[in-house]
Parts: sequence; C-alpha cells; structure tokens
Amino acid sequence: IIDHGSGYHTLLSGMSRLDTEVGQWLLSGEPLGVMGRAEPANTLYIEFRRNGMPINIMPWIAQNRDKESG
Repeated sequence: IIDHGSGYHTLLSGMSRLDTEVGQWLLSGEPLGVMGRAEPANTLYIEFRRNGMPINIMPWIAQNRDKESG
C-alpha cells in the first residue's frame, strides 16, 4: 500500500518480489519490485483509494489524455 497523502492510497498486489520496506519514502518513478514470469497467474492488481474507499480513476485519465506529450 502506497500512501500519497491527503487520504489517497494505491494498493498493489501480485508482485513476486518487493524491493521496498514499510515506511520507506519513494521517489516518483522508483521501482517497487518485480513481477514474476509472464504467466496467466501473474497479474498485477492495482486499486486506487481515497479515504479508504476504492475510486474510479478513468475520469482523471480521460481528462488528462490531451495533456500528455511523448
């Protein structure tokens, strides 16, 4: 679980190895761990939460789609 502050959290599950520790501060883009071999059973689960409740991020993605640059 990653605490982003202001009540926002990201829940990640399915990695075969974590390279972080509880309470560790992370930089943007810093690797958290490693996924296992590409098999049907190895799936990364991501859930975004605000104040402990799951949220749908699709409106944020759709809103920012035109603002991205490559």
